[in-house]
Amino acid sequence: MIEFFRRLFESADFMPHGHCYLWQSDILFLTVLGDGLTGLAYFTLPFMLFYIVRKREDLAHRNMFLLFGTFIMACGATHFVDIWTIWFPTYRLASVVTVVTGLVSAATAIAMFRALPQILTLASNSRLENANQQLLDEIGKKEAAQGALRKINDELEQRVQQRTAQLIRANRELEKEIEHRKKVEKANLVKNAELIRINGDLDNFVYCASHDLKSPLVNAEGLIMALREELPNQNPQVSEIINRLENSITRMHHTVLDLTEVSALQKGTEKSDFKVLSFNDVLEEVKINLAGEIAASGAEIAADFTAADKVKFTHKNLYSVIYNLVSNAIKYRAKDRGPRVQLTTQEHGNYIMLTVADNGIGIDLIKHEKKIFSLFKRLHEHTAGSGVGLFIVKRILENNQGRVEVESKVGEGTVFKVFFPKQ
Repeated sequence: MIEFFRRLFESADFMPHGHCYLWQSDILFLTVLGDGLTGLAYFTLPFMLFYIVRKREDLAHRNMFLLFGTFIMACGATHFVDIWTIWFPTYRLASVVTVVTGLVSAATAIAMFRALPQILTLASNSRLENANQQLLDEIGKKEAAQGALRKINDELEQRVQQRTAQLIRANRELEKEIEHRKKVEKANLVKNAELIRINGDLDNFVYCASHDLKSPLVNAEGLIMALREELPNQNPQVSEIINRLENSITRMHHTVLDLTEVSALQKGTEKSDFKVLSFNDVLEEVKINLAGEIAASGAEIAADFTAADKVKFTHKNLYSVIYNLVSNAIKYRAKDRGPRVQLTTQEHGNYIMLTVADNGIGIDLIKHEKKIFSLFKRLHEHTAGSGVGLFIVKRILENNQGRVEVESKVGEGTVFKVFFPKQ
């Protein structure tokens, strides 16, 4: 086989094909003319097919066109080789060209066989005409639908214009409302500034009043003491009047002290006053100052601060909170049992919660819930009090982004939950 391809273009072993025609010029002429025209046509047709394939990208069975083009070109090559072998007997080359043409022909026939079912399904001219007519009908329906759609669009556009006009009117009314609210807001700012000024004046008044009343009250207390000394053997009626007068002065003195504390509370707290404090240390200070009340009442005070033993707060405010809650628990104790106060702490989200629970007389929350923390509001008249302690507790917590909650049952006791924000 190697020898065959090595001598592919050799012609010495054969005689030219023209000898078969006895070199008769008329036969040679007609043979060459026929093969040449046929070969030229075979070479022209493939280029037309290739051009169609290139221009028609949506052409079905593109590969069949390419195969047929190649097949026709190979057939044309055999005709040109036949012309060549009339004078140059390279029959080995001619046999190779013939074999290649046969392979291409076989491949084309196989591809044609496989594509035959698909080709048979191609629509005929009559089917295409029917399809075109149906398409024209669909186009007519589509144009009618488009006309109806345009009508709907016109109606919709008209509605949009009407709605736009309504929105414009609404926007104008809204602008008027905004302008009105701006005026109201401006007026409110003026009123707020006036209220701030009035509150400041009231704070100053309370501070000055409480300060200025201290001296007369101290003098009055001194006068009562002097009067007792000057009248050692007064009659019972005079003694009762003096006692009432002394009690009134004492209550007024306590009221002045409460007003002073409320006034100081309104002024706020500096950040530098915040320190990490121990609940237990502050409670011990409170117990020392309430030692007389604790001893007189037989109160039992228990504490468990292991869950959260420290808090960042101001000392005077933490002391005031614990003092007021513990003193109230002792003050409003039940008559049939000894007072018991339980203080505990725990972490509660972003807060440290202090719980102060007692077994006292309790509070009717349905009746008194709204005035528990009001200033100078007392819920029980059987014992002395000013109605300021719980107000101070609530105000301290609110001023420091905390809060206080209460749970209570009449005859069972009360639980106050104080939420200190984690600083």
